[in-house]
Amino acid sequence: LNDLNIFEKALDSDLFIVFGSSFIKGKLIDELLKRRSINIHMGLSPFYRGSSCNFWAAYEENFHLIGSTIHLLSKGLDSGDILYHALPTFKNCNNAFDFSMKSVLAAHESLISKIKDETIYNYIPIKQDKTLEKKYTRNSEFDDFHANEFLKRNITINHIKDILNKKRDDNFLIRPFFY
Repeated sequence: LNDLNIFEKALDSDLFIVFGSSFIKGKLIDELLKRRSINIHMGLSPFYRGSSCNFWAAYEENFHLIGSTIHLLSKGLDSGDILYHALPTFKNCNNAFDFSMKSVLAAHESLISKIKDETIYNYIPIKQDKTLEKKYTRNSEFDDFHANEFLKRNITINHIKDILNKKRDDNFLIRPFFY
């Protein structure tokens, strides 16, 4: 969009958080970048970027890479400097779907907390190390075949716990927030 007038009221804000957006272009992205906007990426960047990241992490049994990345908005897709990672815990999770969806809750709860106590404004953003990328996916790659194949596995929460105990290394996380 090149006419920012339609956003006049919305642009009269102190903080901008983008979630679930398609690719933002034109004058709007330029304006959001000027205002140091925050993006919620449902996946742990730089490991999984693009679309359906937590699904692909689960599909590849990389449950230790399920979560969300809170980062500064950038012109590149999911490539902004990272403020922190938000990750799910097992509390109230019965299966892989619950665990993955809890990462959405972790992202939102963390932002509420960090905005309220104003710590979100104190973070020095950290550049993403693109050499750590495991998968970059597009919407078209998530299809019925892969979804059904994953569902047939019927992965239990105990299986996820076992994998996390073997693979989780919090050293690669940036200021982790667990919820």
